[in-house]
Amino acid sequence: MRLAAYGFAYRGMVVKQVRRFLRAWVQNLLPSVVTTVLFLVIFGHLIGRELGTMRGVDYADFILPGLIILAVATNAYSNVTLAFYGARLQRHIEELLVAPLPAWLIVAGFATGGVIRGLLAGALVALVAIPFTNLQLHHLAATLGIALISALLFALAGLLNGLYARSFDHTSVVATFVLTPLIYLGGLFYPVERMPEPWQSLAVLNPLYYMIEGFRYGLLGTGSFAWATTFWVLVGATLVVGGLAWALVARGVRIRT
Repeated sequence: MRLAAYGFAYRGMVVKQVRRFLRAWVQNLLPSVVTTVLFLVIFGHLIGRELGTMRGVDYADFILPGLIILAVATNAYSNVTLAFYGARLQRHIEELLVAPLPAWLIVAGFATGGVIRGLLAGALVALVAIPFTNLQLHHLAATLGIALISALLFALAGLLNGLYARSFDHTSVVATFVLTPLIYLGGLFYPVERMPEPWQSLAVLNPLYYMIEGFRYGLLGTGSFAWATTFWVLVGATLVVGGLAWALVARGVRIRT
């Protein structure tokens, strides 16, 4: 009976999150598509003509995996950040707290909504952008697995931001000053091995580096390391972030008064 009740509660939270971002799908999903197309046209084709190939593939093909994983990560992150902060602001997080629901289920409900939005945004970006490139899928399991674990990692990270944010302005601070630099220093537009020190050595601490390189390996068959390395690094990071989110929600940090 308890498992059935948990199942209904989980489904209700997920459906609510999905309906929330689909109601405003133009502003929630299309910006990633537009940004990717602009990057491919300007950097991939116009500037890419001067750069030639990168790691043996056209420059547009080289940057597209990073652009797809960028859409996945940013959409998963922003969805959970805004949803959780909105639940705190409007006080309906209290309905979940007074219900006989464990903290892990609350975390899972919010995170799943972010994962769905992240994967949907990534799929839309891929469908629109692939005609601009000559990509051929090399490793399906690696591509799907890294996209899924990346979406989950950033959905959980978004929950932490939503937990500590004091205003809507704070929901964008981490994305602007942490997430964006990590993305651009993670090898989206260039191979990290071409960076000068100490940036090249510091890249090994950047989870976006593993995500981009692993996803690039899945789509292009080329990368700094195999997808398994990316997978285990991201699994470790996800367990740490997820465990922290679970502990904070269970303790009622910033959500119980």
